[in-house]
Amino acid sequence: MSDFIPDRIAVTFKMTADDYARYFTVLSRHQSGRADLYAYIAALLGAIPVALLFRSIGARRLADSAAVELIGQFSLAAFLLGTVAIVVAALVARRIAVRRHIAGTLNAFESKTAVFDATGVTLTGQISQASWRWVAVSRFTSGSGLLLIWIGRSTAVVIPRRSFGNNRACEAAEAFIRARLREVHPA
Repeated sequence: MSDFIPDRIAVTFKMTADDYARYFTVLSRHQSGRADLYAYIAALLGAIPVALLFRSIGARRLADSAAVELIGQFSLAAFLLGTVAIVVAALVARRIAVRRHIAGTLNAFESKTAVFDATGVTLTGQISQASWRWVAVSRFTSGSGLLLIWIGRSTAVVIPRRSFGNNRACEAAEAFIRARLREVHPA
């Protein structure tokens, strides 16, 4: 026996700062790829040859083996400290960018209503309304307490799972969305 799937689902919700933070975390994981990981690994592993290079330069110029060893250790420590500083700066810059994005979004924390029906998704707020047909939805994901209906590669309609009131209502919405996407994007 199959579960009943309604013809239309409407949910009203308010986004919190935590919801936005989780969305941007998911978004950054989605957008960053293996190239970023390889760049970080290369930077960290690049410290070793640099330290050895400075150690060999010091060994040619100095007769004191303790000084040569210190040159290698200090150059390695300086490089690693610089790498940590770059990562921390990137995290701070990301946090500032998220705050600016939210501050620039009109009524970011106001109540919105999302409606799912046979034609698509409609998101209505106090000062705006946006609609997308199901064919414009590239995929649907659920995680971090959010339902994410992806429009293109990097934009999503974000709905907190808590907005549905209970797990069963949220699962019904997920089933509805997946069913519509199977209709327009057959596997």
